[in-house]
Amino acid sequence: MSAALKLVHPAEDQDARRWRAVERRDASADGEFWSCVKTTGVYCPPSCAGRPHRKNVFFVERRAEAQAAGFRPCKRCRPDEWIAGALADRIGEVDWSRIRDDINKHGWARLGRLLSDEECAGLIAAYEEDERYRSTVVMRRHGFGEGEYKYYNTEAPDIVADLRTTLYERLAPIANGWMRALGETKPFPAMHDAYRKHCARAGQKRLTPLILKYGPGDYNRLHQDLYGAEVFPLQVAILLSSPGKDFDGGEFVMTEQTPRRQSRAIVAPMKKGEAIAFAVNDRPVEGAKGVYRVKMRHGVSELRSGSRYCLGVIFHDAA
Repeated sequence: MSAALKLVHPAEDQDARRWRAVERRDASADGEFWSCVKTTGVYCPPSCAGRPHRKNVFFVERRAEAQAAGFRPCKRCRPDEWIAGALADRIGEVDWSRIRDDINKHGWARLGRLLSDEECAGLIAAYEEDERYRSTVVMRRHGFGEGEYKYYNTEAPDIVADLRTTLYERLAPIANGWMRALGETKPFPAMHDAYRKHCARAGQKRLTPLILKYGPGDYNRLHQDLYGAEVFPLQVAILLSSPGKDFDGGEFVMTEQTPRRQSRAIVAPMKKGEAIAFAVNDRPVEGAKGVYRVKMRHGVSELRSGSRYCLGVIFHDAA
């Protein structure tokens, strides 16, 4: 007859270990969990310099959990700007329930910071490596504005390809909700590879992710990124430069044109490494007589100084 197992050293309480990390301000534990401080209503990584009382703190494993519970980022340690881990994990940490609500209500939403300073710098540094791109567009030649942009070729960096595939999976359910609201019956595939095959059958086979470069006096006129009959209704922009440090001006702007009304202008604030998702073309809006289409366009205001780089993640391919 076998004897019952007995733990000589009982398992240590996880919250006790976490609290000791907070007391030590242990930066090596940053990203493993987050402290929610009930008295101040903020959440922080373990390394934050704040000194809350233990009775006022509980722990969560993801920032989205803290935000869903009503806690805001600490202004001292700025956990909303903290970047680490695999890209898929960062995207998974986004509060996608909030994103869905914001996109459905406004036609756009801030996704938070997805890229680190090093990743932004790497994409900017590679701008001059022409072999990475299939074409360069000088905006003035086409009446698009001032500045230029380059479309990635099939050798696009892994991080760009990963952004495109992983963000698509999160945005496809929202896009399908829009299509149902607008009376469209054919849903978008759940995976981006399947959607690209659908684009190819429509004659759209060229990659559309691009990186845009602006200097003093440059701007981008209001437009829509339509490359053929097949259009995924949402896209993402990620700012690679730091406003107020690398450049001044250059705000990301959108307009919303409701039937029988004048257009409404929207300025979307962005920080370095931060992403926003927004409507490519039409979006559904619920009105007194049912759902109607609102047309949206986007662009960039004139730069006053410096250099501004931005990554554009478009999910449909081009003809």
